[in-house]
Amino acid sequence: MGISSLNTALTGLSLAQRQINVISNNVANADTEGYSRKILPQYAQVIDGQGAGVLASNLIRRVDMNLSSTLWTQVSSVGENSVQATYLSRIEQFHGPPDSEISIASYISGLEDSFTALSDDPSNPLLLSQAVDQAVDTAEKINDFADYVSTLRNDAQNEIVTTVDEINNLIGQIQNINEQIVTDLNNGRSIASSEDLRDQAVKELSGLIEISFFIQGDGAMILQTNNGAELLGIEAHELTFDPSPVAADLFYPDSGSGVYIDDPDEPGSVNLTDASPGGKLGGLITLRDETFQKQMAQIDELAHKMATRFEAQGLLLFVDETGTIPGNTAPDLTTDPETAVPYVGFAQDIRVNQAILNDHTLLQSGTEISDSIEAGSNVVINRILNHTFGSISYQEAAGSLDLTVSGYAAPNNTLQDFLGVRSTNEVSGTRNLSTYADTATFINATNGSIDATSNTFRITLEEADLGLGPVNLDIDLSAVDAYGAATGSFGGDLVSYINNEYIPNVLAAGDQTAISDMGATFTLGSNGQLLVESTGDITFDATSPANAMGASNLNLLGFSANTYEAEDPYFDVAVGNNDFTRITIEPADDEASLLAKLQNVPGLAVQYGAGGELQLRPGNDYTDPEFGGELRIISGAFETSSASANTLIGAGTLPDGVNLVSALFGSFNSGPPVQNLNAVSSVEYGSEISASDTSTVGFRDEYLGPGANIRTNIPGATSLSDFAQKMINEHSQELLRLETRISDDQTFQDLLQDQLTNDSGVNMDEELSHLIVIQTAYSASARVLNAIKESFDELASIF
Repeated sequence: MGISSLNTALTGLSLAQRQINVISNNVANADTEGYSRKILPQYAQVIDGQGAGVLASNLIRRVDMNLSSTLWTQVSSVGENSVQATYLSRIEQFHGPPDSEISIASYISGLEDSFTALSDDPSNPLLLSQAVDQAVDTAEKINDFADYVSTLRNDAQNEIVTTVDEINNLIGQIQNINEQIVTDLNNGRSIASSEDLRDQAVKELSGLIEISFFIQGDGAMILQTNNGAELLGIEAHELTFDPSPVAADLFYPDSGSGVYIDDPDEPGSVNLTDASPGGKLGGLITLRDETFQKQMAQIDELAHKMATRFEAQGLLLFVDETGTIPGNTAPDLTTDPETAVPYVGFAQDIRVNQAILNDHTLLQSGTEISDSIEAGSNVVINRILNHTFGSISYQEAAGSLDLTVSGYAAPNNTLQDFLGVRSTNEVSGTRNLSTYADTATFINATNGSIDATSNTFRITLEEADLGLGPVNLDIDLSAVDAYGAATGSFGGDLVSYINNEYIPNVLAAGDQTAISDMGATFTLGSNGQLLVESTGDITFDATSPANAMGASNLNLLGFSANTYEAEDPYFDVAVGNNDFTRITIEPADDEASLLAKLQNVPGLAVQYGAGGELQLRPGNDYTDPEFGGELRIISGAFETSSASANTLIGAGTLPDGVNLVSALFGSFNSGPPVQNLNAVSSVEYGSEISASDTSTVGFRDEYLGPGANIRTNIPGATSLSDFAQKMINEHSQELLRLETRISDDQTFQDLLQDQLTNDSGVNMDEELSHLIVIQTAYSASARVLNAIKESFDELASIF
């Protein structure tokens, strides 16, 4: 029994010593990263049904692997976002703070300012030189950004190489640890320390690539990607990556630079590039294949639209290395492979036209030969200020009415007939003829100046354009007196005689028809004066007819001998800051006559549409103009009259009261009341979205890049400065989003790490409490041994 007690006490002492060693090791590694608290399990030793002391098992640890898995996922997220933020912070540094004025947007604003200064003095050599220098600086700034994006993209790819190597090394380490754990388990040894090492390696691996895992019964950990592809099973699978230089026109997958599990040429390999592998590797792939491609597409779009908008106003300021601007053909997604826009990579090539570098005055005169600009004129510069830096390419007036009238038979083949807008002529006397009771009273008042041999004056009506007239109305005052209209005044009698006697009874039928076609009328004005109106010319003559009264007596009637020409309907048109040109619609004019007159307006392009609609815009050619600009049209004081419109072609087409311009272009509301609308509309810069979607946008937002698969994430931009600033803002916002996400993920990661540490790490208070328990047990075992010793000593003394 004594021997049994001795053995029991000795096992207690031995266990206590081992527990103290475990506690000591826990305390020593309390701050060691990845170290988990170790526990030495113990159990009672029983021999032949009798207690025989205590035995210790292998060291173990208590770690919540579900919590560890969640932590490692957060580590992956932080790793993925952190590497992207690191690169994007360099982009933000390139743009500089807003007040530094070193961004691309600031350079474009500076270019606009240089043209503003030049507009006041277009021939100033210093201002011309400064504008050219600013253009050079702007192009070089765009070059620098495009080159920097390309450099960072290649840097990201180079970092993929090192990241793949690190991943392979860690997978190899974890494989070795797995083998050690399996061996130790088979031999009954503790695997707790090896599990700590494995967890630490897996956590480091999670920062590089997001993983999932499970642990087999033999203790080995199986690693998979976030999409279930195996990284480590019975054997390790090595990641392979064969990089090739990336450029604006080189992209994955055409470049072939993909990350694979195992050899991509062997069956069973897995492509991780498209699978968003997470971690640092996923962040680098996103940078290379998405972020930097997007930024390159953005700067290409800005560079191309800046070049084309200058060219659209007649100044080929920016070109590529061949001296031209790449086309603006829409991307075609129906081809295999997809057809990209022609200007991929243009931002790296954009430069100032060498002709302008050689001759700064081309800024003032423009580079289009057909656009002849006088020395000192600022017409080109104003076009650039008004349109290149804005959203409007040009203004146009595009009609909706078929003006093809020449096909009708005369006299129905004129625009005046169609529109119901006639030439006008109104001649009013200056004498109140109603103050005389009758014609005899008026003649007597002349004191013999008018008598039987000098009492006639002539009114001649003629519209030569239409072949009407001349019709001579020889008015004999004696005949007026004999007519005896008895209206109560000489003026009334005169008008009644002309309308009711002379025209219907004296003139031939042909002359009467001509007078009617000329719309001639004879009335008494509100002040008693004779009022003659016609669409043709009106001549007063007091010397040609028989018994002419003479010029002095004509004055007594309130008229002077003269020809009063009819005023034709007109409108004024000007392009840019050119002077207005007056366009008249003469009585015989048809659509061809109008076109010929409009073709003489400086800087105006004109044509008729397929349906005979009149179309005007700035330029030297309507379908392929070399410049755009501003269009101004002002209508004269002429309005349509359905009564005067020819019934064959004009009746019902236009309501009464429409001005000439609105009538020509159909720009009115019929009302009532009738409302004239602006015939001029603004045409914004537009690029077709794709070959199958021909709607246009000022700046393309999608189907960009060499694979026609990139979005700029800059919708709705209008002007060059607007796009440039939105591009910079997009870069800043993307970085801000990443930093916010990193902060949130890092906070969550820290919470998970604290929870894991609290659950499985070393707690000093707990270890010290445990140490006291072990010390007490140790003392108790020692006292048992001492009692046994005293018993043996007493027994020995007896013997």
